Amino acid sequence: MSIKRRIAFGAAASWISRGTGILLGLLLLPVLFRHLPREELGVWLLLGQSWATLGILDLGIGPTLTRRIAFAMGKSGADPSAPLTSETIHDIANLVATGRRVYKFLAMGAFTVAFGAGFFSLRGLHISSMSLPLVWMAWGILCLTQSVAVWASVWTCLLQGVGYVGWDALLAAFMNSITLSAQIVVALWGGGLIGLAVVAAVGALAQRFLILALARRRRPELFSIRGSWDPELVKGMAPLAIKAWITSLGLVVVLNSDQFFIAAMKGASLIPAYRAAYVIFLNLNMLAVTLASSSSVFIAQLWQAGDISKVHSILTQNLRLGLSIMAVGGACVLALGQRLFTVWLGHGNYIGSPVASVFFLLLILEAHSFIIATSSRATEDEAFAVWTTVAAILKVVFSLALGARFGLIGIALGTLLAEMFTNDWYMSYRGLRRLRVSLRDHVRYVLAPVFAMFVLTFGLVRGLAAALAAEADWRILVAGVLAAACVLTAAIWLFVFGRSERQWAAAFPARLLRATR
Repeated sequence: MSIKRRIAFGAAASWISRGTGILLGLLLLPVLFRHLPREELGVWLLLGQSWATLGILDLGIGPTLTRRIAFAMGKSGADPSAPLTSETIHDIANLVATGRRVYKFLAMGAFTVAFGAGFFSLRGLHISSMSLPLVWMAWGILCLTQSVAVWASVWTCLLQGVGYVGWDALLAAFMNSITLSAQIVVALWGGGLIGLAVVAAVGALAQRFLILALARRRRPELFSIRGSWDPELVKGMAPLAIKAWITSLGLVVVLNSDQFFIAAMKGASLIPAYRAAYVIFLNLNMLAVTLASSSSVFIAQLWQAGDISKVHSILTQNLRLGLSIMAVGGACVLALGQRLFTVWLGHGNYIGSPVASVFFLLLILEAHSFIIATSSRATEDEAFAVWTTVAAILKVVFSLALGARFGLIGIALGTLLAEMFTNDWYMSYRGLRRLRVSLRDHVRYVLAPVFAMFVLTFGLVRGLAAALAAEADWRILVAGVLAAACVLTAAIWLFVFGRSERQWAAAFPARLLRATR
């Protein structure tokens, strides 16, 4: 299987996983809006978002260990199913054994740090209709779950490092479907915070151990020998891992801390509408960067082999697809505006076009810089720690100052300005320079067409909304989404796919028909 096919499989699996999670999450949110008191809903969104960010407590070991396993795998060839030499098996076994011991200590530290951080953040909550011990119990369940998940992270590193990119995502799709469906049932039955936390905990733990079972089945030879703890491996990975961790930590502070500012300055009851608008664009962002995330292992191998032209081809395709998704999807959301949120969540739950526009600009710039930086970091260019740290500091300063003066839009603008002054431009500049990509070509062949897509989609959807103004909101929503889907499909066919991909896609229906006969 070619590298592009493997990347496509990994991306497809990740899209299935994220798409399933997004769909069920979008179904879960209106259930929560209708069956939880507004304050309790705000607290759950605060806890859930905080829990989702605890993955940074692996101190950057995950991407570094995955990359080192990929380098070891490269000694036996790039094909995940290729026979492994004794040297490769020995090297990977030592990496896994070393990673297991490191993650054991990280898991204990993760629980201590997470629960301690909750002590400082949760005790300042302005809540009146629920008890603080209940909140603490839910948070404790989530923290314990995350610490065990960190402990089991080595198996995800192993599976991805040997080239099975996407298999963990398929397992995640399966478990996310079960977990979110169970949370919908719990919410309908009045389970509250504790019930939602327990379901999330069980789902996360089951997912990790399913990944271990898959790794054992796909590569049993890697479990045939017992690796040894090697302090030299830790010393070699530590500098890059710490830089990767600081980079991740800075991005988490910038992109995932708004709820704390809102809770402290305005109260938890204002979080739901703000978070709902952010989630729409965040989901688009998650889909937009999937191909880049799936490509990093293969870019590392190509970079080592000196095949820069293939690196450029993968990067360009990743950018075109990711930014097309963000531009077309974001334009559709902004053009539909309040109608979308009224159909989805009911009246009175739209945060407003100014805040929504800030979210769109923030996350399309984030997608652009992330795709470039991920490709650059695959070459072990961990050069962004200082800039993400500065961004985190600016985020706190800007959101405090602007939030106190302008309210919710001030907090959102604090995030946008912090990123624009630091990561958005530096990650893009540094990554393009590292990968030897011409800035002029990048603007001409990537950014300009994407901007045209945004203008076209926004105008088309807004025009449809005006023409169908007398129709029900859900009809306008369906018409706008279908129009945007047509634009995105055309963009993928003409702008993202190369000749070989178009030929393969055109022949796919015939192959599928033959296979069903």
